[in-house]
Amino acid sequence: MAVTRFFLPTEIVAGAGSFAQLGKLVQPLGRRALVVGSPGRRGLLEMATANLAAAGVEAGLYAGVGHEPTLDVVETARAQAREMGAEVVIGIGGGSAMDAAKAAAGLYHQPGTVAEYHTGRKLDPRPGLPLVCVPTTAGTGAEVTKNAVLIDPARRIKESIRDDSWFARLAVLDPELTLSLPAAMTASTGADALCQAIESYVSIGAGPVSDPLAAEAVRLIGRSLERAVTRGDDLAARSDMLYGSLLAGMAMTNARLGAVHGLAHPLGARYHIAHGVLCGLLLPTVMDYNIDYATDRYARVAELLGLDVRGLGAKEAGQRGAAWVRELLARIGIPMQLGPLGVKEADFDGIIAESLQQSSLKHNPRPMQAEDVRAVLVQAL
Repeated sequence: MAVTRFFLPTEIVAGAGSFAQLGKLVQPLGRRALVVGSPGRRGLLEMATANLAAAGVEAGLYAGVGHEPTLDVVETARAQAREMGAEVVIGIGGGSAMDAAKAAAGLYHQPGTVAEYHTGRKLDPRPGLPLVCVPTTAGTGAEVTKNAVLIDPARRIKESIRDDSWFARLAVLDPELTLSLPAAMTASTGADALCQAIESYVSIGAGPVSDPLAAEAVRLIGRSLERAVTRGDDLAARSDMLYGSLLAGMAMTNARLGAVHGLAHPLGARYHIAHGVLCGLLLPTVMDYNIDYATDRYARVAELLGLDVRGLGAKEAGQRGAAWVRELLARIGIPMQLGPLGVKEADFDGIIAESLQQSSLKHNPRPMQAEDVRAVLVQAL
């Protein structure tokens, strides 16, 4: 077995009602905090600032994160943090809010522009501010990753800035915060979580520490995704999804991902399609495409999803799992073809070139060359 590394320096506080402890948990990290989130979560963000104030933490608020964390958003958040002399940054929301907060905290002391680091400038050794993440969706697992996925609309590039020092110091997971998430958003973010669980399990970077995390994530998400979408007030289903997303994030930040994410980033940047939608759409196609290169792993995925595959060969079991994933995602409203979303075959050359630069593609169990990426795109179109 290849040598693998597992690193996760994040303290995790989890449980229904844990959000109420935010101020007490943050106070040892700093006395001035910038809270970062989206306009749609302003009420929750203001609750957080009040909670912080009650614990003696002065809090500023930046609620300008949109559907995607752009370079300008991070630049503005970083400037606000500097202006108030923040000692800690708190990201509250989905992956976009947490990644914007992560980048603002990580780049706080860096002299260059956000755009410079997005295009490859090396980070100075000085660490940024402590980061606290509070997820309100069950999808990205950004609360336990070291990378911030940012989009540059001018270049139509979606890329990560990453560093071991960018892990959150603290993650607070309260499933009650996800109860109000609309069904469509639950489906999209949940599809991303399922994809991350499966891709990290079959990744060539998987190892003995990431495997059980990814496997349990597949099991939790597989049994509860549809219920969380159709019965949003089901706290048990919401808990499964939030903790499954967490475990998938822990696994994938060490094992890395695969072809789905290698394609989803350039497609999302080019066509402005929600990341989770793309992950769900591409996942069963990529599972089928990879089946001969990770046969036993995909067979195990089918078992973890709760399928009865007794008497089947490993390849047939894996194919059964891919078919079940396709049916599940279609039932919760994830589209299964790229064409109706505006993707054009004429753009494939550009998409392929951008995909081949993605680090996720390099961890796919089946080696992906240009012709392989094209084959997946054609099948998904």
